Amino acid sequence: MNRISCLILGDDFTPARTFEQAISTAMGDDTPGLKYRTLDFEPHEMMPTESDTLREAFGDVARVARLVADSELLVTTFAPVTSDVLNSAPDLRAIACGRGGPVNIDVEAATTRGIPVLYAPGRNAQAVAEFTIAGMINLMRRVPAALRHVRQGEWRVSREDTFEKPSGPELGGRTLGLIGFGQVGQIVARLAAAFGARILVHDPWVDEGAIESLGSRSVSLARLLEESEIVSIHARLPPGADPILGARQFLAMARKPYLINTARAGAIDHGALLQALESGRVAGAFLDVHAREPLPPGDPLLSFDQDRLMLTPHAAGVSFDIPENTARILARGLRQLLKNARPDHVINPQCLETCFRRLRSRQEYRS
Repeated sequence: MNRISCLILGDDFTPARTFEQAISTAMGDDTPGLKYRTLDFEPHEMMPTESDTLREAFGDVARVARLVADSELLVTTFAPVTSDVLNSAPDLRAIACGRGGPVNIDVEAATTRGIPVLYAPGRNAQAVAEFTIAGMINLMRRVPAALRHVRQGEWRVSREDTFEKPSGPELGGRTLGLIGFGQVGQIVARLAAAFGARILVHDPWVDEGAIESLGSRSVSLARLLEESEIVSIHARLPPGADPILGARQFLAMARKPYLINTARAGAIDHGALLQALESGRVAGAFLDVHAREPLPPGDPLLSFDQDRLMLTPHAAGVSFDIPENTARILARGLRQLLKNARPDHVINPQCLETCFRRLRSRQEYRS
């Protein structure tokens, strides 16, 4: 029997074998057989690929084109899938991309070819939400300073209750303003509510009733900035969009809040943030995303007081559980696709009927 050829391009974060094991487990006797070809890109092979149609793509386009040339299914997380790559693979039926959004795929070109693109939203939502809460608590309670307090021999007072030790406010009882209420924002709201925080939400794309059904309150951005003691950003920005928080918004922060950003660097005007920190308009900030990554030596952010401006290396969405989460989401989608059913997550569903027709045309395929 002629099995469907599936190329899996893995990397050091999600090895190809992780995808293969999840897909093999998901497939049953009622789905067509797959013939796997697997390859893991080495870290030094993950060069950024610049393109007008792709973002956050890593790898050599010409090499990917050669590898995918005779494949019917492609599974990848970071590989650049340009129109040239698609044109090199006349038998390609579908692409499964292990990202929350398939930004490394030329979706328009895939759609023109009738190729559905599956993806994996929510694969790291829990990880980002937990990291966000951890960032809030570490920033507010000055946990890094408390660690140094012990290691550097500054702990000399035997009394338990004294503000000679690094400390700060609790999360419980505070007003937390969430800008953006997608999967991550909703999990942050649930976790923060468990601490006893009051949750305000600004997200014009989410129905007010849906926000309030989850115990949060839908408000304007102006009211959120006026009332929040903590502001956390969870919004996606289209390319070229203005920052959500700039000098005018920082001036509107009446309660001198703590600011958390684990979403998009472009959501904040970082020059305006430094001014707001220096003036005390913002009590402190925790940033996991940056305009340039890695942060270059000499970046002004690096010279600011590290207890009031905590910087992490875009690590919120990195946990040991994410590779398997991603693989399971894609495996489920591929099983649905091969059973002639709509996958849970497909960015261009208008291509599904073309894909189903092509799969049915294979001699061994039975729906």
